[in-house]
Amino acid sequence: MPGRTPGPRWDRGRLKGAWLVLVGTVLFALGAFIVVTGTGLSGVFGMRVETFGRITCHDTRAEKGQTVWHCFGQSPAQQRANDAEKARAAREALRVHVDGMPKRAETGRTRITFADHDGKNDPETITATQVFEGGRWYAHSGTLVGYGMVPLLLGAGTAAWGVYRVREAGGWRGR
Repeated sequence: MPGRTPGPRWDRGRLKGAWLVLVGTVLFALGAFIVVTGTGLSGVFGMRVETFGRITCHDTRAEKGQTVWHCFGQSPAQQRANDAEKARAAREALRVHVDGMPKRAETGRTRITFADHDGKNDPETITATQVFEGGRWYAHSGTLVGYGMVPLLLGAGTAAWGVYRVREAGGWRGR
């Protein structure tokens, strides 16, 4: 159209820079999400945080201060339900001569990932976050925070490099 000045062209350098900013932002957000889950700040963001007791970890090869992938624990609600079921089974066992053999009590346990464990003694309690309703529980641990720092720092660096590329190509300059 006559009289209209064309806007800035998005050449290859600016597009690559904008793409790097987008990818860096996504990586940064993913890393921040993992760090928040591993530190326990996830409760502030509406995720479910629970402290589990009666912990059982099957990995005995861990050294002191190591993280194991799978431990099992019971929330306070599970502990109450399991204690009530054991008491019911004990009462039923007294009537075994009348009614036959009672059904064995089922013990409900929750699977927890990234639990700090010394390989010899199971921890007393583990505080964990459930990211999605009905999903896996992730223990608050330094290992999980360390894993989250990788994409967080990589994302920050990638986004910064993308901003630099866009600025060098002539975009986002103050006019």
